[in-house]
Amino acid sequence: MNSDSQQISLFDAWLDPTNRDHSRTLEVYDALPKFSLGRERESTKNLREWNNVAIGNNRVVRVTMSAAILKTSALPGDPDGEVQGRVIFPGVREELVEKALRKMAVQRQIESREGLDELGNRIIFVDFTLFQLRAELSEAGHDFNTKQLREALAVLEGCRYSVEGLDQDWLIGKSFPLLYIEYRRKRTDNDGQQSFYRATFPAPASRAILSGAWHPINYGRLMQLRTPLARWIAERINLAYRQAEKNASLKRRGYYLYLSRVLAESGIAPEARLRDNAQRVRQALDDLKQTGFLSISDAYLEEPLYAKSANGRGRPTLKDVRWTLYPSNAFAEEIITGNAVMKKLRERLGATPAEHQIPALDSSQ
Repeated sequence: MNSDSQQISLFDAWLDPTNRDHSRTLEVYDALPKFSLGRERESTKNLREWNNVAIGNNRVVRVTMSAAILKTSALPGDPDGEVQGRVIFPGVREELVEKALRKMAVQRQIESREGLDELGNRIIFVDFTLFQLRAELSEAGHDFNTKQLREALAVLEGCRYSVEGLDQDWLIGKSFPLLYIEYRRKRTDNDGQQSFYRATFPAPASRAILSGAWHPINYGRLMQLRTPLARWIAERINLAYRQAEKNASLKRRGYYLYLSRVLAESGIAPEARLRDNAQRVRQALDDLKQTGFLSISDAYLEEPLYAKSANGRGRPTLKDVRWTLYPSNAFAEEIITGNAVMKKLRERLGATPAEHQIPALDSSQ
């Protein structure tokens, strides 16, 4: 797995040396749903769609995820026969693995390199062992065995992810796996020390990284969150609420989160009743409060939104719920500091706003 690719020095600027527990989120790429955050991973269906995903400047895109079909345990040279693969969507395990790999690359715990894909796009890849990956996840409070991690990496590569946007009469799209995976491992390896992997980030993620389109986030605190929905909300605030300020609850200025957007974009499996979905969000918000993302004294304000009955006589029905979220002073300070770091890096890179868009939505591509 040796490579002549130039060592990528950009990662040095990703990390404030005084804050060793910070990773990065990427702007548009991370705002798109990529993981099924419910309990179901294995399925008889093979496709999931989100048709109304909002991104910047009031644009809407369609996101499609095809499931990974995992192969059997047969080896080269075994007899051929009829097989049926397992159909698995990227879920919570894959979400945690992808976060851990990105953090490992940022922290320079493993080698991070730059190369080119078959189309000449600049891409970033990392080399690691499953032992290293297990150790990173375990330190963050998530224990997986070697077999589970092998499966997670296979799912991240085996799924197919596509994003489509409309530009007047043009439908513009791009399709890719969540990670490209290569490996070399001993068949008898149980602890992951002899399982060598290379994970390559796809062009949209690599381009966002290389153009400086990212934001700091407290990785250690993020991984402490108990529910995947809480992690999604934390990253959502970190991406979209860059004007955060201290003492937000006292000033009554916070980040608006709508139940309808959670259901449309988070990847959770919706409950039949809106009230039950709202309860899941409340549980996630309480998790964010206890973990220090939201103000401990005044975490959020909840406002149910009702629709009148068709004839105007019956009881109004719940149409949506709006939460105003108030970041803790610590979270607000991280966002403020991150804005300054990001500005300096983008000035250094000479990045323009156009470079911060994923290639699939850039009509000049």
